[in-house]
Amino acid sequence: MMTPMPHLPPPVVRSPRGYAYLVGAQLGHGEFGAVFECVGPFDQEFALKVYRAWERPYDDVRIGWKREAERLWYLRHPNIVYVHDYFEADGLFYLVLERCDHSLEDMLGVPFTHRLILHLMRQILFAIQYMQDNEVVHNDLHGGNILLNQGDELTVKLSDFGIAQELFGAVPARPSVVHHRIMSPEVALGGYSTKQGDLYQLGLLMYTMYTGELAIDPDEPLDAVVHQIQQGQPRAMAEALGTPLGDIISVLLRRHDQYRYQSPAQVWDDLRRLDVWQDAHQHDPEQTGDSQ
Repeated sequence: MMTPMPHLPPPVVRSPRGYAYLVGAQLGHGEFGAVFECVGPFDQEFALKVYRAWERPYDDVRIGWKREAERLWYLRHPNIVYVHDYFEADGLFYLVLERCDHSLEDMLGVPFTHRLILHLMRQILFAIQYMQDNEVVHNDLHGGNILLNQGDELTVKLSDFGIAQELFGAVPARPSVVHHRIMSPEVALGGYSTKQGDLYQLGLLMYTMYTGELAIDPDEPLDAVVHQIQQGQPRAMAEALGTPLGDIISVLLRRHDQYRYQSPAQVWDDLRRLDVWQDAHQHDPEQTGDSQ
């Protein structure tokens, strides 16, 4: 049973712009707030993310809410969740977000086909490259923060930029919170993150998509997890797969960030060379990179 968020929003929330949002059932919750079904003023379906200063200083919550809202407002990309409105009302902070069908987390636990992995990875890498071009590192890439829309094909939407950071250059940054099961080695051992940290988290996610299993045991205490990372266990598990896709994952999971892929575009350049992508797009020069 889902735990309700303390001090729920009222049934109807009104923004300073005069828009009324009808609040529905709770969809999920986390450390910083909860997400609810929502219907907007033109009968659109949205997801309403609500922040509350629950056991945290009010000003800290306000700063975190505003930072995430502003990131989403300027990071306009087809594979990043769209924010339609954000406002403060009666001590609560709101983000009115694009409604998606479900998360990638809902699909994990069984191995994906190679074709599905590449279909999803192409979109995720496209979004991360856009973020890196705008000097933003996400810091929290896992299945629960990658949303999907159903259609003729699955469409990826990256979400939850609550602990993302603006790098403004190559200077390492110190993230406020990173769950230990997706920590990159530089976060686990040095306390800082870089652009390659997102790629490490992506390697962990790809391993789970490929095998149906986790590369790091989330039930282990923090010290044991850090030891696994320090010893390069995730990379060794990827290498042991003995497949071309496993080899790509192993590069993403290298312990030293300078030896990983340096950009999402480099990752895709190797993924698109795999037979499964070439076979599916052999008659499409634009997709395969061939030219006349």
